[in-house]
Amino acid sequence: MSIFNRPKTISVEKQKAVLVGQRNPLTGHAVLMTEEDAKSHRAFIRDYSAALKPDGMVEIQLAQRLAQDTWRINRLHAMEENIFALGHSEPFANIESAHPEIHAATVQALTFRNDPRLFNQLSLYEQRLTRNFHANMKLLLRFQSLRQPAQSKELARAAAA
Repeated sequence: MSIFNRPKTISVEKQKAVLVGQRNPLTGHAVLMTEEDAKSHRAFIRDYSAALKPDGMVEIQLAQRLAQDTWRINRLHAMEENIFALGHSEPFANIESAHPEIHAATVQALTFRNDPRLFNQLSLYEQRLTRNFHANMKLLLRFQSLRQPAQSKELARAAAA
């Protein structure tokens, strides 16, 4: 059994993170996160979506999907780093080394060697998210390019009047 798959029980007294529920205003889906993650998530989605300058429900949905996929990809990168960090508190931390950088590199190698399938799963998940991201970005850019000529015509008519 992998050291990362061992069940751990956390008492309510020791639990530091409390989950809060929030409803996505666009889709209406309920999501559970810690309060701090929820704040960061809302700000990230809001700012990322706004930077894409969506117009209309379809573009807003695509912008939200792009923001969400980017959040998830970033979370995957954090998970990978956190998995390696866990190696420093697991049995591998007891490895003796004359230098801290050699110790850290050895712990990372042993963490990976202990459960390479876990990293493979993270990689596959990232590939799928990235593929979705590119498809959604292509759609958003297509919708926006169709919108641009129509807006230019409206501005020209307004200027002529």
